[in-house]
Amino acid sequence: MNTYKRTVISGLASLLLTGGLVGCSMLPLGPRSIHVSEAKLAAMIGDQFPFNSRYLELFDVVLERPQVRLMPAENRIGTAMAYRIDASLLGMRPTQGRLDLSYSLRFEPADQTVRLTQVRVERFDVPGVAPSIAPRVNRLGGFLAEALLKDFVIHRLKPEDLRTAQGWGYQPGALEVVPGGLRLQLDPVQRR
Repeated sequence: MNTYKRTVISGLASLLLTGGLVGCSMLPLGPRSIHVSEAKLAAMIGDQFPFNSRYLELFDVVLERPQVRLMPAENRIGTAMAYRIDASLLGMRPTQGRLDLSYSLRFEPADQTVRLTQVRVERFDVPGVAPSIAPRVNRLGGFLAEALLKDFVIHRLKPEDLRTAQGWGYQPGALEVVPGGLRLQLDPVQRR
């Protein structure tokens, strides 16, 4: 092979290699993550309270003063809060007490929200209930709380945050409870 052909082939190979490296630097290198501290997570959850809702047009429910605890071994978050239920339409006196629940979090891409999922009532205290009916009242209260909080929105991502991530070739992925906070995985956007 003559010198001219070797120089042209070497130049093309160098150009392709350099272009390939530049192209690779513009592509995501793999998943990234964002860490949200426990304090920030507690503030995000706390911003949604007090929570007021009417359930089945019969019960007025107020949840307030949430206290958040991380459960990284189960990838869950625990939250204890005060509740007040007014069922005066049923001729019942208002009831108040303490509710402890745990849940996981998921990102919903359709509306860019972080939502509760797999909500489970751990404890539902109803003061003044006769011991003979306490288990049934606790089950009913647990069912009510799980129904009210299923898919509850705790945070909505800002459109500019998503545009920035998408501009770098990423999209929000899995949420994981870790010691000290929450980790949001950013996954590379799959190009078609």
